[in-house]
Amino acid sequence: MKLQYTDTKINSFRKLTLVAAVMCACVGYSTTSLANHPVLVEGETDFDGDGRLGVDEDNDGDDQVFGTINAALGAANRGANQNGHVIIVTSGRFLEVVNITAANGDVTLQAAPGVEAEIEAVRAGDGAGNVRRQAAPGIIINAPGNRIVTLRNIVSRNWTDGILVSGNSRVIIDNCRVEHNRNFGIHVTGSARATITNSQVVGSGFRNGAGIDNTPVPGIGIAFEGASSGVVASTTASSNFAAGISNTTGNPQAVKIYNSTVVFDNNPNFIGVRPPVGSFF
Repeated sequence: MKLQYTDTKINSFRKLTLVAAVMCACVGYSTTSLANHPVLVEGETDFDGDGRLGVDEDNDGDDQVFGTINAALGAANRGANQNGHVIIVTSGRFLEVVNITAANGDVTLQAAPGVEAEIEAVRAGDGAGNVRRQAAPGIIINAPGNRIVTLRNIVSRNWTDGILVSGNSRVIIDNCRVEHNRNFGIHVTGSARATITNSQVVGSGFRNGAGIDNTPVPGIGIAFEGASSGVVASTTASSNFAAGISNTTGNPQAVKIYNSTVVFDNNPNFIGVRPPVGSFF
């Protein structure tokens, strides 16, 4: 008997295949990232085929598919409740300041393989919204020291700080692209600890936009301040207005660089950091 496939069946099969791939990918990560259930976030494509996007998707019940990242991180409608794995399953822009507290457990925010997830401050025609968003950091992490927060496959663009890590947070930033943020690409403060791998931090201090202050303050790619510490490995920090990687903690051992990190075309390339053999600068 010859099987007949409709477009609806094919689309459903594709969605189920992507969900299966995402769930299998989760198994490969640390068990701490799976302390709570995974939830899904749509980008600008209707992943579950219910005709809803954005906030409408957030409020459509308990299907655990959300339209915004913050709603997926929250407690309502069976969200992650700041404890679990938030997976972005279709490409798109997310015009929101993302707040991660990991108040109830470890948190992973990642885009699924092949998905371009852009946490973006600017949208054409949204003047007032653009001004408001560009006065804020894009991703804010302030978590207890007994939690692990992981960002993976995420883009953060056109904010004051692309990623702001504060408090006692312990953060892994893996395969992320942080570009054209006014003050800092990645800004690690307080007593936070950050591991930055396989990422690109470029164009900090070079942000353009009408009706806002784009003066870099100071325009550093990756900065460690206060009592923070961290490791930068296999990462590019280039074309930033000020330093590529800066350590102003007062402890020269607080920040270490490994594994072919590329630091180029910054002013200067390093502050308070001694690049290891194998780096390009």
